[in-house]
Amino acid sequence: MNPALAELPVIRPITDLRTQLNSVCEQATETWKPVVLTKNGAPSYVLMDSAAYEAAERNNRRYLALREAEIEERYRPQSMSKEESDAKMREIFALWGIDYA
Repeated sequence: MNPALAELPVIRPITDLRTQLNSVCEQATETWKPVVLTKNGAPSYVLMDSAAYEAAERNNRRYLALREAEIEERYRPQSMSKEESDAKMREIFALWGIDYA
């Protein structure tokens, strides 16, 4: 994706929590994007729908598990069979609490 075409974050003043709480929460739920709350024009807090947060955390755990496996493989002195590789991937994913399909 071209960075120049990336979507802008959802930004709202922190006072909206007091005056338009339902609107802020609905926006976070509908867009599945974090809502950046600003105080005196500077980012102060981030509000995010809990389901979107959990999905982002799952994706992050998958990424970290794959990254760990990639680093481990890069520094492995000898090659391994497909069965050994699958077993190692299952082990790494289990450490991160992720099902390996």
